[in-house]
Amino acid sequence: MELIPIKTRIIKPKDDLVKLVSKTLKNSDILVIASKVLAYSQGRVMDASDKEFDKIVEKEGKKLFPTNYCNLTYKDGHLIPNAGVDKSNTPKGQIVLWPTNPFKEAERLQKELKAKFKIKNLGIIVSDSTCAPMRVGVHGISIGHFGFEGIEDVRHTKDIFGKPLKVTRRNLADSLADAATILMGESNAQVPFVIIRNAPVKFTNKKIRRGYIRLKSDLYYGIYNSAFRKFLTR
Repeated sequence: MELIPIKTRIIKPKDDLVKLVSKTLKNSDILVIASKVLAYSQGRVMDASDKEFDKIVEKEGKKLFPTNYCNLTYKDGHLIPNAGVDKSNTPKGQIVLWPTNPFKEAERLQKELKAKFKIKNLGIIVSDSTCAPMRVGVHGISIGHFGFEGIEDVRHTKDIFGKPLKVTRRNLADSLADAATILMGESNAQVPFVIIRNAPVKFTNKKIRRGYIRLKSDLYYGIYNSAFRKFLTR
């Protein structure tokens, strides 16, 4: 598997992302797109003071509780810092919101890029960074994808000793997003796109099932408080 970074100029609001993909995409590539540049292309940038920031976060997502670094929030099926609202890599006095409809946007971009490069199969991932419980630092996740099966179900297959697997599903979309995030960086890298070539995925143009787990099947269900459980099930 090969990862190819695409460095660009600074992305501006309403930029056409398809035109900014400067390297040639080949059949069966996956293109990972940073959520922030997708948000920029949607015009999801606004002026905001530090005092206004928390109010915007509460408007964008369900605020759960503050931490030493940010507000932990719930938005679009994710536990995410500050509802995806970000002040980094934006001009002073501005913030960028999370992109709207990332799954739908991934589908749109896939169709346009397939036509541009005249290829049959292409996967798109919209990636962002988040934190995991009990782990230091950030890692990449997919907040939207299209063109390939993002979840591989290996339940009922057998391990190397012939025992059937009972619960394992592989989140390929998140894993690929995480790999691309290494090249995208978190500060001044200016790498909003990463091509992943020869990824072991199954390409499809079927509508994608979002990778959200049912509450009581969640590994962390036991540590959620009653208010959060009530919020998720209403």
